[in-house]
Amino acid sequence: MTDKKKPNLKIVKDRPEILTPKQRHFVDLIVKGKVTYKEAYAEAYDVTLTKSGKIPKWVEVESSKLLALPKIALSVQRLISKREDGSVASGIRTKNYVLERLMAESREADSDASRVRALELLGKTIGIFTDVVEQREERASEVIAEEIEEKIIRLLEESQND
Repeated sequence: MTDKKKPNLKIVKDRPEILTPKQRHFVDLIVKGKVTYKEAYAEAYDVTLTKSGKIPKWVEVESSKLLALPKIALSVQRLISKREDGSVASGIRTKNYVLERLMAESREADSDASRVRALELLGKTIGIFTDVVEQREERASEVIAEEIEEKIIRLLEESQND
């Protein structure tokens, strides 16, 4: 008998949360939002076009199946949320910067006109200069009572028809 060492083998478990490179490319194309699901699938999976240069019909089915996978749907959702959070944060940073610069201009500008303009823009950001216009519509109480009665009758008829 020969005493050979057995190889040390391990069972590799499938990790469903990890995307394949093609799945990652598919998700990235969808998140960019410039292509349809079919086009994203065709590009990510190197689908051969038909003789007429169109994407085969079966690609729509396969792209739908792929999108239905939880790991794909979650990846798309996470990336879109991350992108939106980034754009919101960028907008907030920009707004804060502009307001800080306007505050500095309102105190330190060389001319009175520049200081007044900076103060005007700051006032507009908080709505100091907006006028509230209130419009009132006057109706007779009899007209209101008639409208209420009509609505009640209509609601009763609808509930009886159901």
